[in-house]
Amino acid sequence: MSYINENTLFIMKKHEKVEIISLDGKIETKEHITKILDESCLYYGSSLEGRIKSSKYLTKLSSKVPIILNEKENLILFPIYSMRNEVGLWFIYNNIMNYRKVKKYVEVTFKNNEKVLFLISYNIFYNQMLKCGNLLAIFSLKK
Repeated sequence: MSYINENTLFIMKKHEKVEIISLDGKIETKEHITKILDESCLYYGSSLEGRIKSSKYLTKLSSKVPIILNEKENLILFPIYSMRNEVGLWFIYNNIMNYRKVKKYVEVTFKNNEKVLFLISYNIFYNQMLKCGNLLAIFSLKK
């Protein structure tokens, strides 16, 4: 099992496989993206369901909520698509240095200076980044 950690950049479902892209390289697995997320959450002390409930409670948001994977590191993940969607794409907020709109794409610059183009909505990405900042601020106040 490959756990999501502070070196993970993003997780993407691609056809029947899930790719976990990290500072250390790429891992492909046939495990369901929800299982990877849940086992990673359990590794850090709570279930995915518990992390989602906590985020919804703290932020008062109802959909596509970011989650705090690891409280010690303030490691935050956020989805681009609903959990009910067949497509899966999750980013690790902490490893994003910059992002910008490039035509129909979002170009994300990660903390290792790698730039990756994603065919996703800039507005959705931007809103998800705002949600993460909000969650981090609320969580930091609770500490």
